[in-house]
Amino acid sequence: MQEININHIKAFAETMKELYKAFFKKYPFLKPFFIKGLLYDSGNYGIIITENKLVKAKYTAFKSSEGFVVERNIRSSINLKFEVEAHVVWSFLNNRQEYAAKPYKLFKYLPKLMQGMSIVNTGLYVDLLEGKKVFLRPYEDSDMPYLLNWYNDYELNKLAGWSSSKVNASKLRYNMLRSFGSDPMNLMIDDLNGKPIGTIQLYEFNQQDKSCKLGIRIGDKDYWSKGYGGDSVNTIVEYAFTSLDIYRVDLRVYEYNERAAHCYEKCGFKQEGRTRKSAYIDGDYYDEILMGLLKSDFLNNKAD
Repeated sequence: MQEININHIKAFAETMKELYKAFFKKYPFLKPFFIKGLLYDSGNYGIIITENKLVKAKYTAFKSSEGFVVERNIRSSINLKFEVEAHVVWSFLNNRQEYAAKPYKLFKYLPKLMQGMSIVNTGLYVDLLEGKKVFLRPYEDSDMPYLLNWYNDYELNKLAGWSSSKVNASKLRYNMLRSFGSDPMNLMIDDLNGKPIGTIQLYEFNQQDKSCKLGIRIGDKDYWSKGYGGDSVNTIVEYAFTSLDIYRVDLRVYEYNERAAHCYEKCGFKQEGRTRKSAYIDGDYYDEILMGLLKSDFLNNKAD
């Protein structure tokens, strides 16, 4: 039997997606029998290929708006896994059109596929994300002096599109408790020595579109243009794509913030549009630049 490779797994994942739609369209009354897998709606999952009960290979399949991206081995962040016999993979690939036309022929595989499914961890959020140069972690009370300094800095606020008004400790603490306290993806950035240097956020999650927005502020200017912002962005978007099953992350940057736009481009973001004079900041109008990053682009760029 021919050895299964990454291209076969990608084709298998695409076939499974198509047959899944065809099968449950034909037999919707069977969905309750597979409720465990259907409730855990994730496009990221591990595939364990077995032959005569021996594990032959492991892969991770990441579903994106551009199709599946497949990696060898299974990431530790993957929560949903399927154990599949090699002959089943070949059967799906070789009989794709037949199964799509006659979904009832899939009945013989469903019990084994469901039996081989495992959900190892349903928690989506973690307490610490580690990059090459930074740690991303939840807000703590001891961070307040840093935040008070950063959020009263005129230059930082203008880069973020804020007004020049000052914020006192009580108002800032209220804002932090409201945003940092309730949203696990509103995080502090530390250097590897544990010094707070900024904040980073994923927000406005859209579950239907599997998208969200990104915001970042490197508050300590001694860390500007040294790769800390880029590493923070790469760390959090990789988590969004591989653990949170996000397909797209986007952001807006103001025309005068060329340093930030260059950083985002290095991280893989593409300029997708420009709204002319749409932002009124400190008495002047400025263009906003829309930038976006797709899961498929990010994972393919990492593989390269």
